[in-house]
Amino acid sequence: MRIFVPSLLFVSLLFSAPVHAQLLNVESVRANADSAGWHGELEFDLSLNRYNEQVFEFTNESNLSYFTERNAYMLLNSLKFVNLDGNSLISSGYVHLRSTLLRNEKLSPEFFTQYQYNNNLGLNHRALGGAGIKYRFYRSDSWQASISTALMYEFEEWQLASEPSIENEYVKTTSNIRLNGKISDDATFLLVGYYQARPAQFFEARSILESKLKMDLSKRIALSISFVASYDANPIIDIPQWTYELSNGLVIKF
Repeated sequence: MRIFVPSLLFVSLLFSAPVHAQLLNVESVRANADSAGWHGELEFDLSLNRYNEQVFEFTNESNLSYFTERNAYMLLNSLKFVNLDGNSLISSGYVHLRSTLLRNEKLSPEFFTQYQYNNNLGLNHRALGGAGIKYRFYRSDSWQASISTALMYEFEEWQLASEPSIENEYVKTTSNIRLNGKISDDATFLLVGYYQARPAQFFEARSILESKLKMDLSKRIALSISFVASYDANPIIDIPQWTYELSNGLVIKF
């Protein structure tokens, strides 16, 4: 397995970028930094593709978390640059701050706030904050599963090209179910599904499915392969309802 893993580092497929990959990162931090103390990771993804046009993409993700015996505090950041045929530069990014109280109990209250943008999709700004509860319904030596639900306030501004901007303010519910565990001594797997909707339009939601496979190359270095697919029943502007991304990266743990 260790012989095969490094070759995967050079394989990268670029699709339209989703706007919710940070949700996966929250669960990844929780899954990989479960002992008390400070934890951190840096992840880099670099790719160069040539189809009809040359596409260059660079992504940097970082997280810093502090776990006590009872609580967890997490700060996540991401910055992505896409250069199309040496001309346009498209960027996206986010900052996410979250605290989980009573993290080892079956019921854990959570509080979070976030800011993000995505020039590729026309999202100028999105700011949100909320609170909820996480329920862990299964735990073994190797695997655990939980479900979370929260209520959040969201403000966003969308704009495409020279069209007028559109601003919205919503109160939404956001729920997820998570499964994570060890496939082997050197590999972990995480699968998360999300459902976000306004209470008055509960069945016209934004749904996200995210998965991540992480394989240790050494104590401090790992390779990650992730897939994210999202579906928005009612996009605010004229963008695809489906967005998806398959990517891999090099993770440095500290």
